[in-house]
Amino acid sequence: MWRRAVLNNPTLDGAADRDAYVMCLLTQLHAALRRRDLFADPSLRWADPRAKLLDGADWNAVRGEVLAGLGLTAPVEAHLAEYTATLDAGWRQLTQRIAEAGPDASVRVVPDGETGRMRLSVSRLEKLGDPPSLIDLRKRVAAMMPVVDLPELLMDVHSWTGMLDAYTHVGGLATRMDQLPVTVAALLVADACNVGLVPVIHPGNPALTRDRLSHVDQNYIRADTHAAANARLVDYQQRIGITELWGGGLVASVDGLRFRVPVQSVHAAPSPRFFGYKRGITWLNAVNDRFAGLGAIIITGTVRDSLYILDALLNLDAGPKPEMVATDTASYSDIVFGLFRLLGYRFSPRIADVGGTGFWRADIPGRAPATTAR
Repeated sequence: MWRRAVLNNPTLDGAADRDAYVMCLLTQLHAALRRRDLFADPSLRWADPRAKLLDGADWNAVRGEVLAGLGLTAPVEAHLAEYTATLDAGWRQLTQRIAEAGPDASVRVVPDGETGRMRLSVSRLEKLGDPPSLIDLRKRVAAMMPVVDLPELLMDVHSWTGMLDAYTHVGGLATRMDQLPVTVAALLVADACNVGLVPVIHPGNPALTRDRLSHVDQNYIRADTHAAANARLVDYQQRIGITELWGGGLVASVDGLRFRVPVQSVHAAPSPRFFGYKRGITWLNAVNDRFAGLGAIIITGTVRDSLYILDALLNLDAGPKPEMVATDTASYSDIVFGLFRLLGYRFSPRIADVGGTGFWRADIPGRAPATTAR
């Protein structure tokens, strides 16, 4: 696509345009870095993850245990043949569906005018308006929702699930405090709303004095008790009948939210693209198709999400292990795709520019070898 800009500049009498060539090179270099075809060293974001894998004697020492845990005890040729056959079946199914849809379908295979190769063309999805039934349902649900304060809401949910009982002492000691759930609920509201302790202090209530709130905050509120409380919420939601209509809990979506951190923190790091001259974090959250928050982790700054998605999935607070995992384009890389497959997940990233994406071919078992290409 750069040929016309580089070689067909009429003012240069057939010579290459140096400035256009430099821009072409930089554009292709950036694209190759994003696809992980090229790596930069040393670098946290653009380095080769394979360089950190075990090799040599270190790998041989744990190879048997790791392969047995992953269920990969068969010869490597057998596993590759299985994956190749699955890929071939997927290509054939896609080809059949495109042929059945006809030339006016939203997904077509068309020739690329620049390169002459075939490429996938996907039509842009048009916005669908809300049907009257959905508008009426929203109004009915909104009218049914009671107006309550956040602490009251937490106490109601605690009465159903016992979630606040999951906040235990850091030393494992049995608590002798009265109304400990009230104190924990006040601290959760203070942290969630980022208002500090002053708005929730009530000197006339023993559960809401400053000393009581400070003590519970230091000894009961921590990451593992948050996870334990969330596990009770997820387990309780699975028993609600309507959630079965939403899904089976086997499809998960993982995405990150960026937050600017105005104070000093070991978790915050700079990112000019998102935070300017400030520092920030990424909160990576996993949600299943029952709309339950399965777990989350904090990522320093805005390091590429794909390197941490597996950490979030392998350390979920509760719920069944998801079979399909959906992410956005920023969370995709070929290496992560392979790791998901080895660990038993079906990785389904939402590719933003799917028409310009490269697709893999493989040798089909029982046929003449084909050139592996992208």
